[in-house]
Order: sequence, then structure tokens, then C-alpha cells
Amino acid sequence: MQIQAVLFDMDGLMIDTERLSDKVWCEIGARYGLHITPADTALLRGRNRAGGRAAFQKRFGPDVPYDVMCDAVVGRLTAMLARNVPVMPGLLELLEQVRSRNLPMAVVSSTHRSLVESNLRVAGIRDYFTALVCGDMVSRSKPAPDIYLTAAQTLHTQPAACLVLEDSYNGVRAGAAAGCATVMVPNVDPATPEMENLCWHIVPDLAKVIPLLDQPI
Repeated sequence: MQIQAVLFDMDGLMIDTERLSDKVWCEIGARYGLHITPADTALLRGRNRAGGRAAFQKRFGPDVPYDVMCDAVVGRLTAMLARNVPVMPGLLELLEQVRSRNLPMAVVSSTHRSLVESNLRVAGIRDYFTALVCGDMVSRSKPAPDIYLTAAQTLHTQPAACLVLEDSYNGVRAGAAAGCATVMVPNVDPATPEMENLCWHIVPDLAKVIPLLDQPI
């Protein structure tokens, strides 16, 4: 079977925001007397707001002011990224190669749609994508497969014919659970034996995805 659609995660995969987001979460957490570590922010990667809230309530207790902190983090990140969104190496080359093959593309991100739209517009890449499927559009976030199943349906493509590109563990788990050919491009989180078992391929950067576009899955 040939690839018929490509589904892109956003944060950490296309846009270099994971370390920035981690820093902001730590700063906002300190305002509320919470010592948020990189291990704590890793719990949030790939999750929508509901999933992040559940993870932080388990970690810090049921009274953790997650929604207040999340609003503050989103506001800070939106302001910081309003004029400059750093894209990952190889992204533009990959987008052009996918477009040249007439393969539809979707952004599949746990981030709220408004921030996804803003980041893509500022980065100058919004027009590459036929659809956006975001964290506020599904009830269950990654690692559940819902968001990727919704994206495949939106593009009128079977999940097994979709190439999923992810950098996070929860994202890889979601893509694999949806039955998609999942490729990990590690960023903050290194590849693990679990990821090797779940992924079709693991590559060091987005440019290395290009040769995979013409391979059968």
C-alpha cells in the first residue's frame, strides 16, 4: 500500500516549541508554589487540556490549579510566538515534497486550534494543510487514537494509508493505536524500545522522511 495522506504533529515536530513550553510551565508553576520539573512537563506532551489536567491532578493532587496555569501558559506562549515561530530543520523541504506528490496533509495537534492556527500562519505554512484536527476537537487526547482516526476520516483516507509524523511518546502511541504508519522524529524525548516497537521508522530529522514517501507501507 502506498502512502495516501500525511498527518503532522505540530509542537516539537514542525515547530521548535517544546523546550520553550517547558520553561514557561516551570515559571508559571512557581507562581503557585509548584516545583514543576522536566519530568512533569513531559507528562503534558501530546495531551490536550483534559488529558493534561488529569495527569497533573494525579501528580500534584486534585486541587492543583491546572486550568488557571494552562491559560497563563497559553497566553505567554501566544505572545512569545506572535511574531516569530521557529520551524524545525527540513520542514519546508518535506512539505514541498509531500505537496509535489499531491498527498493531502493535516495538522494533528493536541494544542488548542486558535494557537495552532496562529503558529502555522506566523510560520508561513498554513496553506500546505487541508485540515487541522486539534485537541479541543476530540474528547480523548493522545495517546488515545481518536485524534488520528478523526484526521484520517476528515481526509477521506483509511488510517492504514496515513503516514503519521510525531516526536512525543504519547503521539507515537496514538498514531500506532490508530493503525497508521507512524514515524518518530525525536526531539526532547529520545527513542526507546517501546517506540522502536511501535514505529514504522525512526529518523533523526524531517528531511529523512522524504525518502519514505515513496516506500510501500
